[in-house]
Amino acid sequence: MVNLRPNFGPLIFCILDIMKKNLLLFPTLGVLLFAFLGLGAISSRQDALEAVLAALKTGNANNLALRFEETVELTLPDQTGATSRSQGQAQLTRFFTQHPVTSFELKHKGKSPAGSYAIGTLKTQQADYRVNVFLRGKGGKELVRELRIQTMD
Repeated sequence: MVNLRPNFGPLIFCILDIMKKNLLLFPTLGVLLFAFLGLGAISSRQDALEAVLAALKTGNANNLALRFEETVELTLPDQTGATSRSQGQAQLTRFFTQHPVTSFELKHKGKSPAGSYAIGTLKTQQADYRVNVFLRGKGGKELVRELRIQTMD
């Protein structure tokens, strides 16, 4: 008896092999994609904190305010409280004009579940100030939610 049916066995195994490779390929690509996106988020968090620290080193209120949330908790030696981004910029401009920055010394920086933070000493021509900066992730980027510039006791 002659077998008239075509032999699809090798073809089916070949297709199954291709499907297995693709099924492994897609999850692998997915993991790699999320890893790169995660590294990008970490990088942007570090960039945000570094930009804030750079603005503090130069006493640049404009660049500092670019990283503020719409409402920021601002503590300065003569005032404290929640303020808008533009009001905070004006208050910092006045502070940096009255107290020209000579340097900023970073003491510690880190990450918490809420965001990034940094602690340092702001040295001005008149006095030294303890600085605490707290950032939190918002809208895909980190912004300053609280900035404290306090006299050192």
